[in-house]
Amino acid sequence: MGRKKRRHLQSSAQLKREVANSKRARITRIIYSFIMVMVAFVILGVSFMVLRTFFASSLYHAFIYDWIGTALLYLAALTLIAFFVYTSLVITIKNPQKVGKRQLFYFGLTGVICFTIGVFIVPQLSSLTINSVGDMKDYADGVMHVDDFKVVDVYTGGHSTIALITTDERDLTLLINNYQIEEGTTYRFTYMERTGNILNVEEK
Repeated sequence: MGRKKRRHLQSSAQLKREVANSKRARITRIIYSFIMVMVAFVILGVSFMVLRTFFASSLYHAFIYDWIGTALLYLAALTLIAFFVYTSLVITIKNPQKVGKRQLFYFGLTGVICFTIGVFIVPQLSSLTINSVGDMKDYADGVMHVDDFKVVDVYTGGHSTIALITTDERDLTLLINNYQIEEGTTYRFTYMERTGNILNVEEK
């Protein structure tokens, strides 16, 4: 084999390695980006939950902190799902020759499951955002509901700062559990229509 031909083959092989390394580096950067974005969403979401628990000056502020924190945690979950779906696509489509058929099947199945979960999460996030923004607009316009409800059940989950209240008419949420609400008692609730978040409680 001539020297020029050997050099050409070496250059061709080196070029292929460089291209493969470049693709792997790009995929690695994308994967790390998913992880960093997810971690950022989690940190921000938890921070807003802490604000709701310890620093909210009113039930309305607690509602805002809770909405933002919950939305950020939803986004973190969607980012994690996107990470798994992307990884599954890379392994099953771009590099199928590097894994066995059984592994390909498992990675593909994981991607389908994660995508399906994401399909269910997106409407939840959308509904949360639409309802929360709608209630914020109503609050800014001074539109709040005031009704007398008899409390049927109060669920706090142990020592939770949130109370889920079931009344004889509808379910409500108390984001700062600083009221002694008892089952079987009728209270006057000031609340938001869409989300059911309580703004004030008065005993009848």
